[in-house]
Amino acid sequence: MPHCHLEYTDNIEDEPDWQGLFREIHAVLIATGEWHSAEIKSRAVQLTNYCVGNGHPDQAYVLLTVQILAGRSDSLKKSISESCLKVLVSHFPRMLEELQATITVQIVDINAPSFSLRINYEI
Repeated sequence: MPHCHLEYTDNIEDEPDWQGLFREIHAVLIATGEWHSAEIKSRAVQLTNYCVGNGHPDQAYVLLTVQILAGRSDSLKKSISESCLKVLVSHFPRMLEELQATITVQIVDINAPSFSLRINYEI
């Protein structure tokens, strides 16, 4: 935990260094003191079936959803969200210059009683 899900539309021509981008997002999360690096998992999914606004091909988006166990303060979540947004903006400059685009970060609470986990390593 946390789980970072990044979705992006297939009309984005930026080719981010995915490992570098994820390392920067992980650094944001580690800097909070809430998590260790081994706990953070990230993945990116390119979307081919989507509609943005009126469906014009110049409309695009990047969405990062960070799932964390409930109980963290709103101020911590806001800080994570703003810091991750800065990371994403730096990795998608062409999209922001050439397309009608949005970058969104949302921090989502996971209900702890419904969450199960098995760890096979030491943190």
